[in-house]
Amino acid sequence: MKNLFIIHSYNGDTKETFGPYIKEQAQKLGIKVYFPDFPIKKEAKYKSWSSIMDKYLKNGDLNSESMIISHSLGTHFIPKYISDRNIPIDLYISCAGFINDHSGRNDLQEIVKEFLPSDEQINRFINLVNNRYSIYSNNDHINPQEELEYYADRIAATRVFVPNIGHMGTKSGITELPEALEIIKNHYNKEKGR
Repeated sequence: MKNLFIIHSYNGDTKETFGPYIKEQAQKLGIKVYFPDFPIKKEAKYKSWSSIMDKYLKNGDLNSESMIISHSLGTHFIPKYISDRNIPIDLYISCAGFINDHSGRNDLQEIVKEFLPSDEQINRFINLVNNRYSIYSNNDHINPQEELEYYADRIAATRVFVPNIGHMGTKSGITELPEALEIIKNHYNKEKGR
């Protein structure tokens, strides 16, 4: 059975914005959805996030049929984790993905450094993931559009520009992300031969 992982952001606000919408709509399609609950803010550590994902890997839920959508800090975590564990996956969608942090916040910058994948890890990730998409906007309050486009290009993803949805967190005020759902739906239906 096809499954989907939703990987939240540094402060976990994906659970209050588009995450529940994606979960509900994907489940309607018959996709099993996992929404891991990682430590947030200063408690966010690559090792603790990895140990949570390792449970899904060990029981076979995270596999070559999996789809993953990640948000903000999650867009660092997934390429690094997938590369470190050498896991082929089917579909990856990043939301507000960036390489270089422009937040100006010391607390966030320290965490980002720990999660940031190396060039070697990114290259391995590209080879392990069949389909890659990167959703970004023009009014992201953390990173300029050029940085978001650089992330998309760096992971060799198809760019998906959506105007005026900001960083897709609580400040952006979005509760739905139909563009991500459309990618998931199209991919799922193609796999099903519909």
